[in-house]
Amino acid sequence: MRLRLLGSLELEGVRFTRPKPLLLLAYLALEGSRERRFLAELFWPEAKRPLGSLSVALTQLNKAHPGAVRAHGRRLYTPLATDVDELIDAVARGAWERAVRLYGGAFAEGLDLRMGHELEEWVYQMRERVAVWVARAHLELGHQALHRGAFDRAREHAEAAYGLERAWGLSDPATTVELLRKSGSPLLDDFVRDHGRTEPVPCRVPRPVARHLGRREELETIERLLVREGQRWVTLVGLAGVGKTRTAIEAAQRFCRRRYFADGVVWLGLDADAGADLPARIAEALQLASDPRRPGWDDLAARIDQRSVCIVLDGIERFHPQAGELARLVVRCPNLHLLATSRVRLGAAEERCLYLDGLSIDPEVPGEPSPAVALFLERARRVQAALGEGVAAVEELCRVWQGHPLAIELAASWADLFPAEELVRRFSPPHLPRPRNGEGDLEALLEEAYEQLPPAARRVFPGLGVFEGGFDVEAAAAVLGADADTLAVLSDRALVWARNGRLGLHPLLRQLALRRLARRPGEEAEVRSAHARHYLERVSRHVQELNRGDEPALALMRGDHANLRAAWERAAAWGWHDRLAPLAEPLLRFFDRQGRFEEGRRWFEAVLARAEDGALRAPFALAAAWLWIRLGELETAERLMEGVAAGRDPALDARIEQNRGMLAYRRGDFTSAAEHWRRAAAYALESADPWARTAALQNLAIAVFSTGDHEAARRFFLEALATQEAHGHEADMAKTYNNLGNLLRVMGRSDEAERMLNQGLRLARRLGLGQIEPFLLYNLGQLALASGRYEAALGRFAAALEGGRRSRERVLEASCHLNLGLASAQLRRWVEAERHLRQGLAAAWRVGEAAEVARGLVVWARLELAQENPRRACR
Repeated sequence: MRLRLLGSLELEGVRFTRPKPLLLLAYLALEGSRERRFLAELFWPEAKRPLGSLSVALTQLNKAHPGAVRAHGRRLYTPLATDVDELIDAVARGAWERAVRLYGGAFAEGLDLRMGHELEEWVYQMRERVAVWVARAHLELGHQALHRGAFDRAREHAEAAYGLERAWGLSDPATTVELLRKSGSPLLDDFVRDHGRTEPVPCRVPRPVARHLGRREELETIERLLVREGQRWVTLVGLAGVGKTRTAIEAAQRFCRRRYFADGVVWLGLDADAGADLPARIAEALQLASDPRRPGWDDLAARIDQRSVCIVLDGIERFHPQAGELARLVVRCPNLHLLATSRVRLGAAEERCLYLDGLSIDPEVPGEPSPAVALFLERARRVQAALGEGVAAVEELCRVWQGHPLAIELAASWADLFPAEELVRRFSPPHLPRPRNGEGDLEALLEEAYEQLPPAARRVFPGLGVFEGGFDVEAAAAVLGADADTLAVLSDRALVWARNGRLGLHPLLRQLALRRLARRPGEEAEVRSAHARHYLERVSRHVQELNRGDEPALALMRGDHANLRAAWERAAAWGWHDRLAPLAEPLLRFFDRQGRFEEGRRWFEAVLARAEDGALRAPFALAAAWLWIRLGELETAERLMEGVAAGRDPALDARIEQNRGMLAYRRGDFTSAAEHWRRAAAYALESADPWARTAALQNLAIAVFSTGDHEAARRFFLEALATQEAHGHEADMAKTYNNLGNLLRVMGRSDEAERMLNQGLRLARRLGLGQIEPFLLYNLGQLALASGRYEAALGRFAAALEGGRRSRERVLEASCHLNLGLASAQLRRWVEAERHLRQGLAAAWRVGEAAEVARGLVVWARLELAQENPRRACR
């Protein structure tokens, strides 16, 4: 048995393809025995239980090939040989032909695996060593071929060595040049041009003091821009403590390892002396002697000339005024690349900015902690903290601060004194994580950034704290009088993020803004009032679109939902009930169509908690009652409706009758429900409200359908559909297509039914109608079930169940489970069928759906009979 490592990563004769266990086996084969803990932390540095992950890998390897990994005390080793061992032996014996034949490709070629810094370094070192050994073999064979006069063979070996040199570098480039020249290779000119210097590539970059975590996507972007896409200057921009320097160090180390720049990678940390001679500092870092006869920048450009070098400038914002000179330097030196870090966008034409956010709060590898959580855990270990079961609280803390590294580190420094849950309480907004033992003061860094703003930006910034979830230029102008130039200044300084027309503050900066705003009490009240007025007026401008469910209104509700909620809550607290009342019905339609019943009823109950006047309470009480009905809480809905008087306003009366009809329908009194909905349609016609009228007609058709008068129901649905088409009510049309399709299904007109339902499904998906889509899927499942397409039915019902859970449609959940049970029984999947029936019956019982409970029991009885259990069926 042999482990293949050249050109692939595989255990010969065994079908085992898991890359990390195979890499572990390779490490043991090449490096010898190692302790378990060392291996666990090397291969799974971010795992919650590294030793557990190691144990799983060992089990997998020994299952694939018994004895692949063996233990001697706490140390592990493998007896397996590798093709790399054979290559080393061939080179040592001078068996050059065998060495070349063994080289099937780079070490562990094609390995696509997330690795920690130390393991990645080992893989690259092994690839480099193997390339050097094989290049030596090609050079020896090339010279042998020259002595024989076999110039074609010599040229092949010379060019193979050159290919390895380009990828990895050689210790003997002079030999390569000689062989390329003597064999007449056309690649000689390329070699001399690209590799004129023969000394090792310099890498004057700080070694990281701690293991690098996360930033995989950002590092790949930096490499793509500077190496593959020809970008010559990339600046990492971000607020203080976000990890710009660490990311730049990791990127520079990667450039060194991969030898992207023939003349090296050089680090230059820029201190606070903005008056320092920047060209002299760069020349010193590059170890270039200056010429006093030429000005600094001209001399530097002449000295760099054609050198292929990457200069990393850490903290370049201090030299903002010299950005133009840097840009000209990049233009004059065609092989010069700059990677800079800055709190400020410098604004040069050649500069490409990459804005850094916090570390990812989602795991990059399934089963392992996210980079943000891994950073917390690593820093907590420094103070000997054992978190136990507190990882969930750590995740919450990292989420609160959006993965900001310095905030996470400061919070983790207290982990030995407080459990994780207490850290969340102490260091969540409005409380910032604070330093311990002289560590960096995050608040002081943020204050420093604020104080360095120009006056107009300092005036606007505090008020931005009142926005929640972001804002746009229109809102900033209306609420704060901020112009685009001022917002651009804040964006350039990484104090405001800007993406696709939306702007916002990082939670840390929002707390700074709110603290600054609190120092101006009169202004704070004025800004909050302006914020509430602006967003209420904005919703008022979109009332018709909200009624129709059109995209502009939906985009507003999605994009500015947090701001709208805050404005609504402030208006409710300040008693602006007369301003909110006209919005109650349009917002109810939005929440109802989107299936956001819980959220909607909280909005309306926020007003009810403060409104005392009965007339003012009515629209909010009726809206909340409707949503409670949708949630299956009929008694709660009735209590809310008790104080609402009818006969004052046709529009209000229409809503009262709508609610009463739905209460009757949910209790199985279809005749009463139909009467209420007839009156609701009449009141809606009187109030000239087409949305209320079509809703009443829809419900009336459902009630009439439930009494068995299918043709009358079809006429009501068609009347509702015609009204909706006339007024462009696409969102309501999707609901009507669903109801009409279901009716046609019951009437036996399956093809028409499926066409209607699919038309409604396309419309619901285009408009993002999360509440109606599950019902359309459910009815399509009913059609599939009736036609014997049981697998298709399972797929439809499962999708409907998922959507029903999201929108908390409890009756639909019950029906989906029952039908999933029925379809599973038809496929003779008894265990699955019984599980769904149990869940369906429990759900139907909880919401008081007697008809569904009865249907579920009948289906279960049939299931027992099908399994020849008549006694259980009778029960």
